[in-house]
Amino acid sequence: MKVRENLGRRKGNDLLLIATLTFLIILLTTSCLKKSVIADYRRLKHSEWNQDTILVFEMNIPDPKKVYNLSFTVRNEGRYAFSNLWLFVTIAPPQGKELTDTVELTLAKPSGEWVGSGLGDLYDRKYPYKQTVFFPEVGKYTISVRQGMRTQNGVLKGIHDFGIALD
Repeated sequence: MKVRENLGRRKGNDLLLIATLTFLIILLTTSCLKKSVIADYRRLKHSEWNQDTILVFEMNIPDPKKVYNLSFTVRNEGRYAFSNLWLFVTIAPPQGKELTDTVELTLAKPSGEWVGSGLGDLYDRKYPYKQTVFFPEVGKYTISVRQGMRTQNGVLKGIHDFGIALD
């Protein structure tokens, strides 16, 4: 009888130890994840992005000595007709000269397989844009993004959301 009681206590102690270790591992991994300073998204009505529609994102930079990573996030539908997405990007500092750039994002492999992670018919992907970048002034920066795809009527179909992340 004592052997069974000891085995029961030992199993209970083992379960408690496993539960405690699991909790600690989860706590450590989630606390070490790098969180974005800014994560801002725009949903495109009916998943259509008109060539004249400019998405505007504002971000406040409090520390000009800090190094940042700027990324774009795209959520596209499976019906998106292209494998890439061309963007015209303008970054306007609080004062001074704007920076204008043309960027190509690859959304699908040559085989047609989407490169982002998918849930249902939506595919998400974060694209690094400017890595280890300084914003030299304290204040509000404005990032304007316009799609640059050639479509028959100027409307790009199948882009569900577009966003920026500043880490």
